[in-house]
Amino acid sequence: MASNSESALKDLIHPSYNEHLKSHNAVTFKLVKTVSDFTQQLGQMYEQHAEELQMLVANFRKRNTELRKERPACPSSLFHTWEALLQEVEIDSQALGDIASILGRQVSRPMLERSFYRKMQSRKVFTHRESYETIIAKTEEKLAKTRQEYKNAYLSYLANPTTESLSAYFNAHNAYVQQLHATNGMMEEFGNTTLPSLLQELEEIYTDLCSTVTDAVIQGAEIVSSRALDQTKRYETLVSQCRSVSGTLDLAHLSRSIPTPPGRGLITRRVFVPPQPPPSPEAVDGDVANGHPNNENIPPPLKDELVIDQLSAVQIKPSHDALKKESDDLKAQIRQIQDALDTLLRIQQRSVEASLYNKANELQEDISMKRFDLRVAQIHLRAINAQKELFSSKLEGDTVAGRERKMSASSTASMKNKWMKAFKSLKTPPPEEQPKKNGSAATRELLKGDPDAHNFQENTYKKITPCDVCSQILRGHTRQGLKCRICKMNIHYDCQKEAQKCQTKAKLLRRQKSTSEIETRVPDMNADEESLADGFMPTINRRLSVKPIDLNRLSPPTNEAVHLGIFQMACLITTDNLRLNGYWLIIKWSAYFPVSAAPLICGQDNLLDGVTILF
Repeated sequence: MASNSESALKDLIHPSYNEHLKSHNAVTFKLVKTVSDFTQQLGQMYEQHAEELQMLVANFRKRNTELRKERPACPSSLFHTWEALLQEVEIDSQALGDIASILGRQVSRPMLERSFYRKMQSRKVFTHRESYETIIAKTEEKLAKTRQEYKNAYLSYLANPTTESLSAYFNAHNAYVQQLHATNGMMEEFGNTTLPSLLQELEEIYTDLCSTVTDAVIQGAEIVSSRALDQTKRYETLVSQCRSVSGTLDLAHLSRSIPTPPGRGLITRRVFVPPQPPPSPEAVDGDVANGHPNNENIPPPLKDELVIDQLSAVQIKPSHDALKKESDDLKAQIRQIQDALDTLLRIQQRSVEASLYNKANELQEDISMKRFDLRVAQIHLRAINAQKELFSSKLEGDTVAGRERKMSASSTASMKNKWMKAFKSLKTPPPEEQPKKNGSAATRELLKGDPDAHNFQENTYKKITPCDVCSQILRGHTRQGLKCRICKMNIHYDCQKEAQKCQTKAKLLRRQKSTSEIETRVPDMNADEESLADGFMPTINRRLSVKPIDLNRLSPPTNEAVHLGIFQMACLITTDNLRLNGYWLIIKWSAYFPVSAAPLICGQDNLLDGVTILF
């Protein structure tokens, strides 16, 4: 038992709280009875529902047996899905029967039986409290009586102070004090121990009732949940099976299971069968067998094509035009019917989506009639096109023959006309075009406007290029960003508003030493040496590059003075990025020379400080 300090009802010791506690306890037991009755009736309904489902499944299994006898003996995913649904419902009926049994035998009845002794205990608690309160009330009455006797003895002694009155006063005092201590002891015991223990007992009763009801509900919920989970898994399997149903596959199984009928089919193409003359009764057996009957009036053999002859009433051009007109009329009619059919189908689909099934049923009759008219018109059109092909082949043959005759008669004139057109096209002056402006002229035209405004245009970068505003990479395969035609700024599309003012780059001027300065610092070379140096040295770039130099082009000449002159000039100009024909320069303070020039270069004493010679 829990201590009094842990009791939730420890503060409800006042007598006025007793009625509230009694009412709460009675309502709790009524709730237990209500839950028990509900689970009992719920179990009965589950049991009844299970019986009805079982009966329903049994009736439809009989009908399914009849359907199995009537349908063809071939696999059908649709019938298999229907039988799976029947099986799942039958399993549901069995699960409902189990739920009903558990609710009745393990939830409803045990709940009442387990809570009955608590009900008796609750009644006894309140009865005992009333008895304790009666005892306390009688004790208080006795205390009041002794108090009155004590008071009367005191007044008697005051009125007649004798030995007897004093003795009676002392006796009354002792009786009062004893009763007072007895009453206080009883009150303390009742208030501090007895009453809290009763309240603790009530708390235990309510806690046990809560546990009883919740355990019963949990047990019922668990059985329903477990059956529901099983049902969910089973019906998910059924859903997957339904989604795997293929009407095309069922029809394919049906077509394979049906035996092939004997004889010729309906859609077999008819072949051209010319008539044969009847055999003459007087013919010799050998002649008839060889196919040469003795009949001189046999017509000429004909093929599967039209016969255009003076004796024939068929005219190619009028007949072809009439068939073409009829074909065009049928095509127009087919288009009208198809448009009307599409409209009806859309209206029917919207009606089905809006659950207006009566309207969809009414439209189905019109849709079926339109489809019938459409297919009849298509059949007639195919027949007319087949007839038109006969006349088209004849008409095209006549047209080709006539065209060949015309071409043979006018080939010379047509060739002359072609040459005349060619000469006229050459003589005709081309349309005047405005002269194209080069880059500098275009830049000057752009600078005539606002000098601070950019002139951006889309650009496709072949190398990784960052944005000049946000420093992020311009991403993409093509048209990654914008490039200013004036200041060459590269930016994103979104960074265009944040770009700074356009600052036109100054024209790059080449730094070039004067001829006099070079002549004063470099010894003169004769004409042969200059021509040899010009033929030996490659042209250097405007900006110095770190790309390797092809050593095959740097084969050393035999003249040693040339090497020395080249080295001296290279030492003088390695500090400047100049482009001088006949000399090559290396970045910063380095110079490349052939290996054969090493003895000449290394033997010089007038090398500049910081010059690195690389071989």
